[in-house]
Amino acid sequence: MSEPARRLRLVGAAPYREEAEALLERPGDASLVERGVTRAMVLRCPDGCGETLVVNLDPRSGKAWRLDRRQNSTTVYPSVWLDGGCKSHFIVWRDTILWCDRFEDGNVEPAYDPALEDAVLEAVPFDRDVGPAEVGDALDALAWDVAKALRRLALRGAAQEGVGRARGRYRRR
Repeated sequence: MSEPARRLRLVGAAPYREEAEALLERPGDASLVERGVTRAMVLRCPDGCGETLVVNLDPRSGKAWRLDRRQNSTTVYPSVWLDGGCKSHFIVWRDTILWCDRFEDGNVEPAYDPALEDAVLEAVPFDRDVGPAEVGDALDALAWDVAKALRRLALRGAAQEGVGRARGRYRRR
């Protein structure tokens, strides 16, 4: 198998899945399905297995991922994790594909501003656990940036990560 894709390439949009899929050429290519609202992202699996993935972006259709198109880049939250097939697990953060499994070696995270940590800490309550998306919404920040800030705050002892089902959620110390 060749090297997996490390970048997402958004190649366009179409009103229907079949048309969106026809735009994909190589691993890591993605296109949007848009009919009035953005409904899904169609993605050629970045591991090179040849599969086409459909990521639901419309909460009216069930569990949905968040799409953020800020800063001329594409971010999807949370991670994409395939239960079947190639079982790939990856993050899309500012057009960067970060692998959470067999391709982790070679990951290079997008630039991060540690100054965000002060604002994140102020937004995290003492009395309940919150996740990166909730804090990101409150601060108008990317969920993956907030997730990194929360992990760093926990390492410093300023925040505490939940355990079990609350893993990935934080509260202020």
